[in-house]
Amino acid sequence: MKEPSQQTLQRLLAEADDNCAKFLKSPLGVPFTKTAHPDDVNFIIETFTGTAYMGDGRTPKRWTAETTGNVIASYFPQFMEFDVNLIGQVVPILVNYFSFLEHDLHYIKNSAALTKAAFTANCGLVAAYAAGPAELSDDEMDSLAHGELGEEFLNRVSPEELEQMKQAYTVLLQEQQQGTLDDEGEKMLKIIDSVLSREDGKTSPQQQKPAGHPQMKLHKKPKKSE
Repeated sequence: MKEPSQQTLQRLLAEADDNCAKFLKSPLGVPFTKTAHPDDVNFIIETFTGTAYMGDGRTPKRWTAETTGNVIASYFPQFMEFDVNLIGQVVPILVNYFSFLEHDLHYIKNSAALTKAAFTANCGLVAAYAAGPAELSDDEMDSLAHGELGEEFLNRVSPEELEQMKQAYTVLLQEQQQGTLDDEGEKMLKIIDSVLSREDGKTSPQQQKPAGHPQMKLHKKPKKSE
């Protein structure tokens, strides 16, 4: 991979900023102006764009499913800290943005592949966030599982991906029964259980509304103490 260029990075970020402004005025972006602050939508899009380039050497026209998964499930949990009210909107925002880039701007040609990769990586992002240094309360865990994450995931996920999620749930449940499930696995099990409960109609959680302008920052997250 070629060494990333700061000049190219700044060009991509300026381009993303311009595209985001257009996105928020489009039918694909307008819904997020009611659930998130425009600065946060811009931050997610710019950070995805910059991280894809700096981490995988990929400009938007060269984004792949692998790059999308790396950024969302691996790079974001290492470097990004989200307000709990926004974490479930990260992937829906990016998914709509991918569609916007292809169908409105005709800038990319593989939004379907990027979308599938984004939803596959979403559980990893949420689980990594939940297992981070700051412990979440039960109410916050419920908002992750039952809010935008649960709703958007089940509305957009494919039957194949849902089946994979159920298989992962079975494995985690077996490990729990055998007493071999670690803390991070327990949190992942709780998230998946809550989402699948929504699919089965066992629960009827209330939708969580964002509380003002969520505070977000980009930084290297500290490692958990041994």
